[in-house]
Amino acid sequence: MTTSNPIQIILNENKTNTPLINIDIIKSPMKYEILELLRHDEMNFEEIVENTNKSKASISMHLRDLRKEGIVNYKADPTDNRKKIFYLNSDYLGSIDSEKTKILKKNQTHLLIDEFIEKGEIDYIILLTHTFKSLLMEFGMDISPVMQKIGNYIGEYLYNQLKDENIDVFTKNISQYWLKNNLGQLTFKMDKHIEVTCIDCFESKDIQKTGKPSCYLEKGMLEKLFNLYFDFDLSIEEIMCYSMGDEKCVYHLQP
Repeated sequence: MTTSNPIQIILNENKTNTPLINIDIIKSPMKYEILELLRHDEMNFEEIVENTNKSKASISMHLRDLRKEGIVNYKADPTDNRKKIFYLNSDYLGSIDSEKTKILKKNQTHLLIDEFIEKGEIDYIILLTHTFKSLLMEFGMDISPVMQKIGNYIGEYLYNQLKDENIDVFTKNISQYWLKNNLGQLTFKMDKHIEVTCIDCFESKDIQKTGKPSCYLEKGMLEKLFNLYFDFDLSIEEIMCYSMGDEKCVYHLQP
């Protein structure tokens, strides 16, 4: 198994004297290889050595480190008490291969969303992304910048469906789209800045109160829609949110 600068992401609830949620980033290629083996099956020490083609001393050292961190544990082999069977003692969240990441083209995300658009399933990708965000929040992970970027991509594609030269028609089209797809009820107020209010916001209505705004997917969608309409960048801020204890979500957009 050959990897280059791999990064493995582990949810570790087994450290002592630490909070319940711990994310371990494993950058060592050797540890990565051991964890990849144990992710698929339990193995005794000899099997790990055989599958990695590394020395016993090296494997022993890395297993000791992983056990110390609580990521890996062992139990006695029921067929031979002299042997130990190692297993993954944490939840595997994912991994990044830096070499593959370099190969990815920036427009691949666009191509993926294109596919959903062609099938008329942009509402599905919104739901899927929101669900993914909610699951990660349970692990204490904040992916707000990623959510806003995905919202930008979605907003870019929605613009072609909703655009109109008349600002009143344009905002009406946005409101109707939100309502049709159960994203919330939008109203717009045009003054020195654009104020967008969302009632029953799909992204934050039913989540726990955190005291901070949380609607980054919707924020990214609105940001891109109005940036494209006015043909220049507007800054967007969520000043009220269900997750802040408010009864609505409110955004301000201004140059």
